[in-house]
Amino acid sequence: MRIALIYPATEFDRRHHSAALPVGLLYLAAVAEKRRGANVDIFDARHGPTLPDLSHVNDYDVIGFTAMTTQISNALGLARRLRKAGFNGPLVFGGPHATVASDHLKDQSFVDAVFIGEAEETFLSYLDCMKGKPHCLERVWTRDSKGRWEFHPGENFVKDLDTLPFPAREKYGDLASRIRFINMTTTRGCPFQCNYCQPSKRMLFGKSVRRRSVENIMAEIEDAVQRFRIDRFSIDDDTFTFDEKMVLEFCESVRPFGLHWACQSRTDIGRKTLETMRDAGCDVLFIGAESGSQRVLDLMEKKSTVEQNAELIRTCKELGIRTWCNMMVGYPGETLRDMELSFEFVHRARPTRVCVTQVTPFPGTYLWERHRNDVVARDWEAFGRHIFRPKFKSMARKQYLVDYYSILMTKEWEKPFDAEILDHSGALVCWLRRSPRILSILHWYVPFLFRALTRKGRKYFAALDEALDAVRSGRTEVGVRLLEKLKRHFPTRTDPLGHLGWIYLTTGRPGEAVENYTRLLALDPANEEARALLAKARLQANGSQPPRSDETQAAS
Repeated sequence: MRIALIYPATEFDRRHHSAALPVGLLYLAAVAEKRRGANVDIFDARHGPTLPDLSHVNDYDVIGFTAMTTQISNALGLARRLRKAGFNGPLVFGGPHATVASDHLKDQSFVDAVFIGEAEETFLSYLDCMKGKPHCLERVWTRDSKGRWEFHPGENFVKDLDTLPFPAREKYGDLASRIRFINMTTTRGCPFQCNYCQPSKRMLFGKSVRRRSVENIMAEIEDAVQRFRIDRFSIDDDTFTFDEKMVLEFCESVRPFGLHWACQSRTDIGRKTLETMRDAGCDVLFIGAESGSQRVLDLMEKKSTVEQNAELIRTCKELGIRTWCNMMVGYPGETLRDMELSFEFVHRARPTRVCVTQVTPFPGTYLWERHRNDVVARDWEAFGRHIFRPKFKSMARKQYLVDYYSILMTKEWEKPFDAEILDHSGALVCWLRRSPRILSILHWYVPFLFRALTRKGRKYFAALDEALDAVRSGRTEVGVRLLEKLKRHFPTRTDPLGHLGWIYLTTGRPGEAVENYTRLLALDPANEEARALLAKARLQANGSQPPRSDETQAAS
């Protein structure tokens, strides 16, 4: 039996998610080949053809699609092309959208089956049914020859995840070997109640959390090291750090591999566990902080606090673990003050990266059900958190604020916040910074003009990065020259002054340190750290003599 499985990648997927492979689809390919002897091909526009050769489409016995809601329009368009090309076998759908919006797919005349939830066992039963073998269909809608739908109920989730074969990553050729990276899952299910996610997670994976054994996870990692020479992996689970005992066992086992890895985490994780994770190779933590307003977190039913999120980011920073902080704006009822609190939170906590998305009511979630009458009716293409359009009627008049604070809070890896780039881009942009509507229109609808206007700010931070990289690499004098140049070209900016002051102070040039800290305090009189360092520089410059009171007052 020949099977084609299709991942309907969107343009957004191609731009931003090219390295992460669809693990669910790869599990499905693995079980079909190893347990039913099928020959499976995967089609993914990010890394090859979008579809099978349409002139030989009937070489396949069944063609399956997985799709999230954000991908469903693309998936249906591809399925129509297959049917129009003459494919006469079953076209079947699974994945998140099929699970939470099965009626939408049942309305499509060319769809033959819709799988609900994880499908490794149900898909095998469907293949047996196609062959006329004994089978037990569960959690799947099937259409008969007269076009009538029948649902086959059941709760046959995979009880022991260790029994599954490893995902068939070889279907992507040498991709994993070239990028030396894999993404993987170690658990299924989520016990939390965040209403923008649940109960969809339970529909997909059942009510309980199931975990693979550490031994089984290590076997997959060892297999990837040997076959693909990986030096990094990412764990996609929502609940990887929920069981700290398992995490500690995992860390002890993975440390000898010497790999770098990343994972997601909630805030309920201790410092000692984080230290152990760091020592075992964890260098990136994905944190779903979502909001800097406790009121909004409570509306989301997150069961976490703003201070817990801030403390986790601080702890990671102290331990040298980079943080990717996910934030959302536009929750129904969110106010201007709530958005300001989110802005203040990320700027105070300063994660390594901040990714901001718009709250989106996905089908099947409590958020969708509770606000259904408030949801703006749109095509499925608009159901993406990265698509900044009104999602709720009650929030439509605040859309410009949603756009505005999304811009201000965004932060790329090891880069300044977009708000800081704006602040360093000249008088006109600083004026625009105070005009949310105009700034939002420029950013989303005239992006080339927005980039041109912010060129000065981006140039400033690029030069600052170049100078600091020179210092970190031991080329201190080169870095000093670059910082001195920045000081001349941007006389009102405090960053070059602070860095120069510290370099001069720590390299035995206290006189120059005094000059830079004095200028910094003239620009920022409330900077107590600079004031303390100025006093230290003066002590060194005066041969350890304390500064006179009149000098201290003058510096103030």
